Amino acid sequence: MARSIGEIKKTITENLDTKFSLSTSSSAEWLLWVHCFAYCIHLFEITLDLFKSEIEEASRKAVAGTLSWYNDKCYEFQMGYNLYFNTNTGQLKYEKDDETARIIKMAAVNALEDSVVFRVATQNERGSIVPLNEEQLLAFSNYIDAIKFAGTKTSIVSMAADLLRYGMTVYYNPAYSAYVISRLVSIALDEFKLSQRFGGIIYRHKFIEVITRIEGVVAVRLDELSKKGDGDTDFTNIEAFAYLNAGYFNYSGDCMLYLYSVNDMVL
Repeated sequence: MARSIGEIKKTITENLDTKFSLSTSSSAEWLLWVHCFAYCIHLFEITLDLFKSEIEEASRKAVAGTLSWYNDKCYEFQMGYNLYFNTNTGQLKYEKDDETARIIKMAAVNALEDSVVFRVATQNERGSIVPLNEEQLLAFSNYIDAIKFAGTKTSIVSMAADLLRYGMTVYYNPAYSAYVISRLVSIALDEFKLSQRFGGIIYRHKFIEVITRIEGVVAVRLDELSKKGDGDTDFTNIEAFAYLNAGYFNYSGDCMLYLYSVNDMVL
């Protein structure tokens, strides 16, 4: 992990002290050079960390047959195109990459007993996430049958979004207005909804974290977090985490958000 600039400067200074008699003046020229080199080394170590992260992520995705591999393959599906076998790589590929034909916008892949379950959805003209229609579902099913490992049992689910209902109290820094905090919370919740790309699982603590990271928010109390899947008769409380029936969700119309200045917080 990349060291801080201060840590690097300390190491350089200690090494210099063992070999040279250095000026103790706070404006000494050698201190400026130490800072410059420490800054460059710090940036280099950050670059190495990013490179390592990218390599590890690429290696993880390269393992064919894993859930993450299947999940990535969902987003590569192109409606209206046929796969062909590349004799050089030994892989099934499209002859042309067409981003506009990639209709899968949400995908969650889970292992259930002895099969792999794909929960997928697309996007309509208004930008809303919706289930695949009959034609799209058939084409995607054929695609999965083509790329899956021999003998792997699969099932595909594409249904209306689960509903997520919350009741939440947010205490904010009075330097911000309630309107600004409300808008920031709304944006953060929308981003959280769209970030649920893999696994189709809602974690209660992650829902809280996305709000506490908002600038100006001091504390959050989550009074309720529950979900209702297509076919469920009522909402079910999410104690720690819950699987989404559809793999994705929309917020229900009866969510409650209460905003209070931190000055009103009862200790």
